[in-house]
Order: sequence, then C-alpha cells, then structure tokens
Amino acid sequence: MTAQSDDTTSVASDLKPEFLSDGHLAIGPSPQFPEVPRWATVANVPTRELPPIPRYVCKRVATPLTIDGRLDEPAWQRAEWSAPLGRIETGILDAPPCSVALLWDETYLYAGFRVTDPDIRGAAVRHHEQLYMRDDDAEIFVKGDGRYYELGVNPINTIYEFRWTWLEPLVESRDFAGIEELFKTRDFVYYTARGGERAGRVGDMNWELPGLRHAVAIDGTLNMPHDVDAGWTVEYALPWASLAHIGLAPPSPGNELRIQAYRACHNRAESEKAAEMAKAWPGATPYEGYTWSTMGNGNVHNPERWAYVTLSDEAA
Repeated sequence: MTAQSDDTTSVASDLKPEFLSDGHLAIGPSPQFPEVPRWATVANVPTRELPPIPRYVCKRVATPLTIDGRLDEPAWQRAEWSAPLGRIETGILDAPPCSVALLWDETYLYAGFRVTDPDIRGAAVRHHEQLYMRDDDAEIFVKGDGRYYELGVNPINTIYEFRWTWLEPLVESRDFAGIEELFKTRDFVYYTARGGERAGRVGDMNWELPGLRHAVAIDGTLNMPHDVDAGWTVEYALPWASLAHIGLAPPSPGNELRIQAYRACHNRAESEKAAEMAKAWPGATPYEGYTWSTMGNGNVHNPERWAYVTLSDEAA
C-alpha cells in the first residue's frame, strides 16, 4: 500500500501527495485506477534508532485449515500471536489493538489477523481497488527474491494485490524483455530508486496470486456507526507453489522469511480533512498506518525492516 506522508509538495496537479503516497507524486494516472499515481518516490529507512525488528517462530499444522475467517480452530489458539501493531513511524500503541499470527504446512502459508474495531465499515467493492484509502484493512507483505507480494482485505472481504519487482537485478542480468514487459503492464506503479539503488521497482496492480484463499468474519454490525462493535478477523492462505512467482523457495523447517503486517485505521471524525481528500480520491478518509515491525516513517515498502519469520517443525 502507499501510506500517507507529511510532504505537501504538489506536482503537475492539485492533488496533495500526503493523501496518496509516501513521497512525491510524479507521472500518472493508471488507466483502471486513475487515483493512483504512475510514478512516485518512497522514503528510505531513517537513520535514527528504531525499535528492534520482531523475530517470529511460525508453527506447523498437520491438517489444512478451514479458511472461513473465524480463527476458531485450535491451531490458531496455539499459534504465536504478535504484540499489537504499533504506529508505523514510531511503534506507539494508540489505536484499537490488532495482532497477527502465522502458520504453515506443505501447501500454504497461513496468516490470521484479529482486529479490534468499534465501528466496522466497508465501502470498497472493486477487486484490486486501493481499499485502504476508504476502509480499514489488514495487509500482509511477503518478500521473495527480487520481488515481493502485497495483499490487503477490508471488512467485507474485498481484496487488492500487488506484485512488486525490483529492476536492478533485471538490468544486471540484461533481461531487457523482462523490463519491457513490466513497463507494458496496464496498471502499474513505479517507485523510483531509493538511496543506494540504481533503479527502482514496479508494482503490478492487476497481478493475482494463483490459488489465494481469504475470508473475513465480523463480530458486530456492518456500516452501523450508532452501535459499538467488537471487531473482525481475517484468514489468508497463500499457496507456496504460487509464492514461487516472487522467488520464494519451497517451504522447509528452518527457512527464514521476511514478512510485514499492516493495518490502516481510519478516523472518520476528521470531516474537514476527509472533504479535502475526497477532491482527489472520492470516498477517502484520513487514516493512520500500524505495522508489526516499526518502519520509522510512513513507508511500509522497505523490506529490510520487516519481521524475521522462521518456519518451525513445532506443531500448532
């Protein structure tokens, strides 16, 4: 996802980049998603001291999980649940709690989210819509070799997906056909090179992880702001065979992955700011990002700050 930024530089339009991206807007728009910039810059990891990167042991399940969003199977009770996600910039806990847990078997990497939410709402219904601009969502990022996968879901089980590809390895291997294919993608975002990089990365907004399974369960009443809800839970099953498309090896005990969890938490009481955002992005409302591993700024797309996840033979 592209998080909000404190930068207020405007480029070639009246859109304010703090509403749309981690950095400066550049060239746009995308054909199917005109709200999304074609090109953007993203912030580097800051040099100041940040909280330690979490380390996590991912337990193994003996039988496949039922993907219904309820997280009521015993394996989820025995899984290691993360501490509540903290503010992306600082790690501060100042929102209703949200925690993540992971499990695995030979077929799937499983992810579960427990989201406390006193006002459950869902409005985004288009597949691949950048739903975090309108709704609270729960996102997972999985790093591969030269690529990573981004997936988010809102409380009504609408998802969006990205496959991100770094260009520098393709340049070094002189894979010009691969580079050309990326820039011929109908709906893509290009993140320019960070400090220390010679080339950026391309995010394909229409890419879909083959065989992905996902579900959401709600404890409350949807889109009824006059009562108090408990929250919602998310269940993902990501096929290992499909994660090979981002360069991940088949699973084996001892394998170490880099994974991030993210939650967009909206503040709909900020009506004045919401009205300003809606000029560029209809239906958007102000939100803050919360992550498993603190990033130091609004940019979740620096995988060197993602959690270390080790696959274990320990049974869940």
